Amino acid sequence: MEYFHRYAQAFDYEGGAEGCLLIHGFTGTPAHMRLLGESLHKKGYRVKGILLKGHGTKIEDMEKVTWQDWLQDAVAGYEALRKTCRKVYVIGLSMGGVLTLLLAEQYPVDKVVPIAAPVKIYDRKAYGAPLLKYFQRFRKWGGSGEGPTAEEFKDYKLGYDGFSVEALCHLLKLMKLGEKNLHQIQCPTLIIQSKTDETVKPVSAQIIYDKIRAPQKEILWLERSKHVCTIGPERELIHERIQEFLRR
Repeated sequence: MEYFHRYAQAFDYEGGAEGCLLIHGFTGTPAHMRLLGESLHKKGYRVKGILLKGHGTKIEDMEKVTWQDWLQDAVAGYEALRKTCRKVYVIGLSMGGVLTLLLAEQYPVDKVVPIAAPVKIYDRKAYGAPLLKYFQRFRKWGGSGEGPTAEEFKDYKLGYDGFSVEALCHLLKLMKLGEKNLHQIQCPTLIIQSKTDETVKPVSAQIIYDKIRAPQKEILWLERSKHVCTIGPERELIHERIQEFLRR
């Protein structure tokens, strides 16, 4: 398999008896989660950053996969950590956040951290994907993106500049599945959401908070970040709050 950058590949950092599964988002790569992974590894955690099928190579590969493939990737990552770790925490960005919610609904996850997980999105045209896919194979991402990236972090800003419309249909399916059974989540939950997210409506975080049944739950509201907040200006705050949450 040919990756478009070395950081687009999965990563696995050995550590102690507590493991963290990191899951990137739709059209993204493990590069978006690598800074967080490095931060957690320095604190002694075993960290596994997975690559979802159809990502990190070429955009045409997205047409070959389904939501079931992505969920199975997440399950496989969770089960791999569960074999060696006493506790397993799942942390995901965007679609990866939805996958962490699905894992927490179906498996004995110890703690879950959905970051910018979509329940409601701004792009109304996205909901027409089931029809649009018959007329258009790919779409470019709109908006202004994440803005300038410091030279030292440019290798972490890696993902496709567009997406498969067919694959978007599968993302919409995952979003529905994730929201449907939120009431099944009872493990401690830290929800992270930026108020200035240009992709996911911030109300998504409140919906997740209100519907899960976890006795320990909280929302970390970001003030200055775009959607891919794990490589944004508040990344260090994210690292600190996640570490604090996992230590409790």
